[in-house]
Amino acid sequence: MNKTRFVLIFASLFIFLVSSNSYAATESTSKTTINRLISYNQYGGGDVIFTVNNPTSGCYGYWIAKSDAGFEANLSMILAAYHSKAEVRVNGLNDQRWNGSSNFWCKLYAIEHID
Repeated sequence: MNKTRFVLIFASLFIFLVSSNSYAATESTSKTTINRLISYNQYGGGDVIFTVNNPTSGCYGYWIAKSDAGFEANLSMILAAYHSKAEVRVNGLNDQRWNGSSNFWCKLYAIEHID
C-alpha cells in the first residue's frame, strides 16, 4: 500500500512539474495589433520579426524562422493582421530568444485572429 501511494504521489508531482514548466515558457498577449514587421533575407536564413502594441513584459517582440514547420501559414496571418490592423492574440515561447537583437524577442508559438 505504501509503495502504491508513493508511486501515485511521485507521478502527480512529475505531471505537475512538467505542466508548470510548459506553461512558464509561454506568454500570451491580450488583444493587440501588430505595429512593426521586418523580414531578413540573410539573417537566420529568412527570419521574420514583429512587434505588437500591447506586448507582454517578457517579450519585446516575436520571431519566426523560415525553417519553422508553420512558417508560411504564420507569415500569412501576420501579414494579413498587420495590413488590416486586425486584432490578434500572440503566444510566444520566452525560453527561445532571437539572437538578432539585444532585446528579448520570443519565438512565436501561436497567433490567433480575434473577431
